[in-house]
Amino acid sequence: MLYELITKELPYLRRYARAMTGDQMAGDLCVEAMLQEHVLKPQPAEAPLPKTRIDLFSLLDSILADPARLPVTNLSVPAFQNLSSRSRRALFLTAVEQLDSSAVESILKIEPEELANVLKEAERDLASSLATEVLIIEDEAMIAFQLKEIIESLGHNMVARATTREEAVKQARATRPGLMLVDIQLADNSSGLDAMDEIFKFHKVPSIVITAYPERLLSGRENEPAFLIPKPFRADHVKTVISQALLTQAAS
Repeated sequence: MLYELITKELPYLRRYARAMTGDQMAGDLCVEAMLQEHVLKPQPAEAPLPKTRIDLFSLLDSILADPARLPVTNLSVPAFQNLSSRSRRALFLTAVEQLDSSAVESILKIEPEELANVLKEAERDLASSLATEVLIIEDEAMIAFQLKEIIESLGHNMVARATTREEAVKQARATRPGLMLVDIQLADNSSGLDAMDEIFKFHKVPSIVITAYPERLLSGRENEPAFLIPKPFRADHVKTVISQALLTQAAS
């Protein structure tokens, strides 16, 4: 059933669109536009309804790749003017959505040799990302250490670690980080999301939320993050999302 397929894949479609635009509202509008255009509107016989996950991602990617098809918005963010390159879309689909090569080729409408080239380009983008100071807001020491190793492998530096909301706000004021990695549940039962909201009042910074329940933050409600990493996480996933967050910020 198409309804069941869309219900199952909707959080992941939002994750892809948010990461590619760098903004929750912009990404969710792209998903909504895709559903309006290809699902809710009557389709001609030569354009059948989507039947698989790959079909849905392909339809969404066709909107993300074509600024002329993007929904009209009054957003002040530059997301719609700075959509991700094909290489970054390919890397995200491969590393984060864990789609195989044939699926990514189908979504991006490219040949195998071309996919290999765009993934190499994405790796060069990853390697050339400007080094930045990272604030890790995470109360579990081993997870914080693992994240520290990952960011250092990318050439970044952990400027501070916070384990509570109060400490996170204090460290952000003191260090003005270029990126934050944020766990939701902190040591004193305070919220990493609340810490982000407080920090954003004085320091707008790319932020990636780390959670064991990413679907809960991909519901389409207001004030959900643009960038998410599920627990347990893989190093290649973390690296890809960090790169996407920083490159989107640089483009803006």
